[in-house]
Amino acid sequence: MQLDKRLHIPLYRQVEKILEEKIISGQWGIGSQLPTEQELSDLFDVSTITVKRAVIELVNKGYLFRQRGKGTFVSGAAKEQDLNSIISLTTNSDQEHPHDLISFTYEAAGEEIGEKLRLDPEDEVIKIERLKIENNDPIALEYTYLPAEKCPGLTSDDINNELIFNILKNRFHVSLGRAKAFIRPYILPKKQSKLLQVETGTAVFEWERFTYTKQEDIIEYSKFYIRADKEVYYTEVQL
Repeated sequence: MQLDKRLHIPLYRQVEKILEEKIISGQWGIGSQLPTEQELSDLFDVSTITVKRAVIELVNKGYLFRQRGKGTFVSGAAKEQDLNSIISLTTNSDQEHPHDLISFTYEAAGEEIGEKLRLDPEDEVIKIERLKIENNDPIALEYTYLPAEKCPGLTSDDINNELIFNILKNRFHVSLGRAKAFIRPYILPKKQSKLLQVETGTAVFEWERFTYTKQEDIIEYSKFYIRADKEVYYTEVQL
């Protein structure tokens, strides 16, 4: 494949455009593995640095995803998520919520989490770490903290494939009032990348969520790290 090196368009952009067209046209189907960066470098007669930058741009656009030790693959369509429904904690009661539990512990809140939950550092919290699974793929890494006093007797079996706010409402009869969420870009370090099965340094969405009762107590504090190739967010406003 020939690039036009006389153009003022950067070479990585030309490579990106050609690869993107192969994906959009269906020449490379969903789940297809791309040639290695060295193979693409030889094919385009450019450096591997140029190829890597083009690939990263397509990963950031959601066209590709990278798996540690395996390579780069064409993404499926990202799932559309309504920001308003996520923040308002609405869900279909019959909907399944598959998760893989990583850890479930009772521990002292400490300074940082205590401040988030308006607790003293020595107060006990429940820390939950788990992966959200869709179509056998990990799409989000979740860290949730709950005041242990508000959730007496909660065990790891209770949260199996269930959303935290459903447990708060249905088991502990907590009257949920509102939730506030902050969304930021986040670059995954090695440990979290391995759990989400992506390359170290991959950009993801970081969600930080505070859930309040109707009495304005903070009943839940969570952080979620969500693969950008699996989720796309939108909001709709009536005009």
